[in-house]
Amino acid sequence: MYNKFLNLLEKYLSPIADKVAQNTVLQAIKDAFILSMPFTVVGSLAGLVKSQGDYWCGRYNVSLDGLLGNILNIFGNVNQVAMGLVGIVIVIASSFFYAIHLKENNNKIVPVTTSIIALVTYFATIPSKILVEGKEAIGYAPNFFNYEGMFTGLIIGLVTAYLYGKLVGSKFTIKLPDTVPPSILDSFRAIIPFFIVLIIFSTIKEIVEFAGFDSLQQVVAQFIVAPLSNIGTGLPAVIIVIIVMQLLWFFGIHGFSIMWGLISVLWMPIFMEHIDIYVKTGSFDSITQVAPNTLSNVYAMIGGSGSTLALVVLLLFMAPKGSAERAVGKVAIIPGCFGINEPVTFGLPIVLNPIMFLPFVFVPVINAVIAYFAIKVGLVTPLVVLNSGAEPVILNVFVLAAFKLAPVILYILLFILDMVLYAPFVKLQLRQDKHELEES
Repeated sequence: MYNKFLNLLEKYLSPIADKVAQNTVLQAIKDAFILSMPFTVVGSLAGLVKSQGDYWCGRYNVSLDGLLGNILNIFGNVNQVAMGLVGIVIVIASSFFYAIHLKENNNKIVPVTTSIIALVTYFATIPSKILVEGKEAIGYAPNFFNYEGMFTGLIIGLVTAYLYGKLVGSKFTIKLPDTVPPSILDSFRAIIPFFIVLIIFSTIKEIVEFAGFDSLQQVVAQFIVAPLSNIGTGLPAVIIVIIVMQLLWFFGIHGFSIMWGLISVLWMPIFMEHIDIYVKTGSFDSITQVAPNTLSNVYAMIGGSGSTLALVVLLLFMAPKGSAERAVGKVAIIPGCFGINEPVTFGLPIVLNPIMFLPFVFVPVINAVIAYFAIKVGLVTPLVVLNSGAEPVILNVFVLAAFKLAPVILYILLFILDMVLYAPFVKLQLRQDKHELEES
């Protein structure tokens, strides 16, 4: 019965995973959000320093008129530009990575040129007038450049790359002799495609404003982002994503790489909004939604996919000295403390191991559900810092939580629970391996 179930999963899940992995749009989205991580990490950590500095100085009546105030302003500026321009980063990165994929079938595409065109095109869709003290002035509102503009920027980046790729490979380009230097040839070849793309999006801007909307960004937020967020960011969606990721891992497919291209565009703006709220207010009161990426990437996956740090520790304590299982535990413990679980996933192995199927797939789900309700009812504060993830697991959560202890305590309790849940399966695994060793 179990083998039939595995065969059924492999029959239908693997082809879907292959198609997703080969989809150039999804790969470009994933790569774009991964590239944006340094900007959000730097901005988030700088914001943490600024907010903590303001809080403690205010609490002890320390003046910010001197050098200390200047230092905090430096960190505030870093936060403002790094987090405040992440939408622009997504425009550039998404168009660049998609152009790289398109270039495989069209060598006339220049990824750098594509990114510049996408950036200019994005500005062509933004209203160029703002209100300053009740008077109209020329300028751009900052919300078009931060996390609020990410989804629209992503769409424009991808569409621009697609249109430019089609046009630059068509007859709608300026023809020059092959003797012309490549840089000049590429520049002239981009003129007509650039003009057509700008005309298309400028026309869209006029149509949107004629229809009574403030901007294309408002249309995207109202008719695309809002409906998708309603079905793609709650607890049920998180559970489905975790299960699919774990099933992919169980068959030896990198589940995170497959799923992140699908969900990052919905999940990351929510987390960035929480970071922005905390930096500006120093309070958790205005954060009402549970960020789905913190459930999936932090609480559900203690020590890596499958929350396998508990499994590794159990192997060290329960496996006999000199056994292969104990050796795997020794090799996997340090990487596991930093969220890297490939040594145990492929070394035990967990991949296609029927004994480890249930805990590997469902322990992360249990962690996420518990964490969700703990945050929702206010027992645990939300995570409001995006760090590098290179710190050891406990320290990592302490930084993510802006140095609040409640998330760390929850993390430790979940780790203990994971050990309890994994323990009977580890016993069964050790018994099975011993039996096979005696028979061989």
